[in-house]
Amino acid sequence: MFEIGLRKTVALAALMGLMFSAHSAAARSLDEILASGVLRACVPTANPPDGEVIPAGCKGYCQYEGIIGDLVETFAADMELTPEYYVQSWDELFQNAKGVTVKEDTYTPVALETLQCDMIGAVMVSLDWRLKKMDMECFLPSRMMVVSHRDRQAEFTTLDDLAGRTVAVEQSMYLHTWIEEQNEGALKDKPIEILFRPYDQTIPTVEKGDADFTVVSVLDALYQTRRTSPDAVAAFAVGPFNEGCWGYRSGDTEMGAQIKSFFAEQTIEPSSELNELWNTYYGMSFSDFIRLVSAIE
Repeated sequence: MFEIGLRKTVALAALMGLMFSAHSAAARSLDEILASGVLRACVPTANPPDGEVIPAGCKGYCQYEGIIGDLVETFAADMELTPEYYVQSWDELFQNAKGVTVKEDTYTPVALETLQCDMIGAVMVSLDWRLKKMDMECFLPSRMMVVSHRDRQAEFTTLDDLAGRTVAVEQSMYLHTWIEEQNEGALKDKPIEILFRPYDQTIPTVEKGDADFTVVSVLDALYQTRRTSPDAVAAFAVGPFNEGCWGYRSGDTEMGAQIKSFFAEQTIEPSSELNELWNTYYGMSFSDFIRLVSAIE
């Protein structure tokens, strides 16, 4: 069985060599990845339990703790590979060679175009603008949750209660996209004021009173309001049901098939590593989590 305690370390000399060559090297085929013995995954600077970068603040190739890292490690082990983690901000995951995310343009993000990443292990929602930049395989049903300060929970019960308020959100996450859609639609007469913060700081920003609310995935709402953010509360669900996905280079059908097969097998088997991970982090199996999300109104 997969052992949660096994951690992700990479030799410094190897890292330096990779970082030196990454910008000039072409992306690898699945056969090349398998021959190398190493799977390189882009992962986001995130928050517990999703991810924790070691040392704190590290960017580029780093150690990476948390369920995202564990999922990638399990996927790599299934192919008899060792994972390496390339840490980026959410916006950097989608940036072009000029270091800019252009939602309306079609291109391959620079990290996927080079040897930096073979796939993106961040659990991302499949949005139209993202599909202009990569293909995705989806596996995790989810819903967005509005999170407010516990003392102000009564102020936040419907979408209209968000009008004119300040939200803490990370740039280029699907949560940011949803806020923009509300500002262009239902709340255009009294739009939400956006305060950009790293994802791991969005709920603490609400707890400190610097923002009125934030929007996070149901997984993060469950974990943080119960374990790490006692002054925050999940107020209500917003937006449609969605799915979390992994990303890979457009047209890389071999990597797509590998990801799809992995999650199909993990979901069917009750004693799988995926169910073990969900029990460890969330106190329920992956199958039970799917039933929980489906029941959210």
